[in-house]
Amino acid sequence: SKSLYSNDYYISYVKEILPIFLSVKGKSKKVLVMDLDNTLWGGILGEDGFDGIKMNKETFPGNVFHEVQQILLSYKNQGVLLAICSKNNLKDVDEVLASHPDMVLRDKHITIKKVNWSNKIINLKEISTELNIGLDSIVFIDDAPFEINLIKEQLPQVAVIQVPEKLYEY
Repeated sequence: SKSLYSNDYYISYVKEILPIFLSVKGKSKKVLVMDLDNTLWGGILGEDGFDGIKMNKETFPGNVFHEVQQILLSYKNQGVLLAICSKNNLKDVDEVLASHPDMVLRDKHITIKKVNWSNKIINLKEISTELNIGLDSIVFIDDAPFEINLIKEQLPQVAVIQVPEKLYEY
């Protein structure tokens, strides 16, 4: 009652400054690991093909994925490492990263890629080991509830973000 500010103000203030304190203590997230299909682009590369995936900035739902890629690129430019962990054929993914006209992110922006048919748990552990960082420094983004729940269950140190079903919320 004698406070200068409301509780809502203090909560907002702490949310703003907490990341600064955590980064000074080495507790910030360092790597953003992304799935590809329906996460970095709309559609499934193996089924829809090179020309069928959606990330065109002029049409929905491609514009959502285009904007997400732009945001991820801005994180990269701020020092966040970007990684890929996807069940796909590496050759197909490399072709999209190299030459798809709507792709914002390119191979040069990706620090490490795990594109194979292995379990994502194994791939995330390998990413952690190869980058010499703790699992608690990783944020994983995927559209599949199964994959998200598996990571939550078996690698609770990894922060997870599920792509919302309603794309406008992404």
